[in-house]
Amino acid sequence: MLLVPELGKRALVLAIGGGGDVASAAVLAAAYRRAGLGAILASVAWERYVNDPVPGPIRLEEIANPVELGEGYALVTGSSYAVRGGRRVDFQAARAAAVLNENVYVVDLYGGVVGYARALREIAEREGADAVVGVDVGGDSLAAGHEEGLWSPLADWIGVASLARLGGVLAVHSPGSDGELGQDYVLRRVDEVAQRGGLVWGTLMSREDAEVLERLLERVESEASRVPLLAWRGFRGKHTMRRGSRAVDVTLLSTATFFLDARAVVEGVGPLEELGTADSLEEARRRLNSVGIYTELDLEEDLAELGVDPARLSGELLVEVRRRGMESLRRKLGRDPA
Repeated sequence: MLLVPELGKRALVLAIGGGGDVASAAVLAAAYRRAGLGAILASVAWERYVNDPVPGPIRLEEIANPVELGEGYALVTGSSYAVRGGRRVDFQAARAAAVLNENVYVVDLYGGVVGYARALREIAEREGADAVVGVDVGGDSLAAGHEEGLWSPLADWIGVASLARLGGVLAVHSPGSDGELGQDYVLRRVDEVAQRGGLVWGTLMSREDAEVLERLLERVESEASRVPLLAWRGFRGKHTMRRGSRAVDVTLLSTATFFLDARAVVEGVGPLEELGTADSLEEARRRLNSVGIYTELDLEEDLAELGVDPARLSGELLVEVRRRGMESLRRKLGRDPA
């Protein structure tokens, strides 16, 4: 994975999507180090419902065995874990820390964009980072907000809005691999950002990247980050994921990463621009709901309210609960659910 000066001599590399994005973020951090540059790895801690049925991301105070707790962030090791609803949750950032044998920062989502950006700035300053790169596997961070296939905009958009406040870079890895927005659509959105002057760099996975990713995926659970590895190995065609609720197209471009100016990504995306001053996760969710956008937090709360057993969650049920939730939101807004 080639790197360019615009991406800094010492970067804070942050997984902005679900917890599993830390695998791909770690690949980028490793590429920095192979190039003789510095890299600090960070992630959000929001697990899939099947791993953690308590709605919402992990709170910092729920993390056991942290090295340190700061304002809006925690520093964790491979021995860290969370306790939620009386259950132990081995979240993905801690799993990555165990594989890599290094500490990983966890950034708190509950502070909204304001708190998230403040935490990133503090981490970057204390670590001497001169660039902040947010990694999104799949590219749903490039959504406009109206897409029917958009499942999880909340974490991604809080991350992108925070990056924009800091003048950071969004690295869209493996377009379309998370089963939300299709690959062709993500590439079109990348091109639109490029036409606004926001393209910084683009590259494909190397043999070394694939080796790092393969090692991480032995412990880190991420269906989306597994797609670029499949593509690198030569698989082409449809790949089913999320318990059969979605399918992705695996092509050579599934190994690609596009580095984009986060400010150019935000430009012109109304709902995303509106998140810039959100000072809590709930406020960010409320702003998206107000324009008809159903989020991953809404879905998790709906699943929990129905008492859905994570072990028995099927793809069909997941799709149905989401459909009903979207219809309910539209009714509240006075829109035709059809």
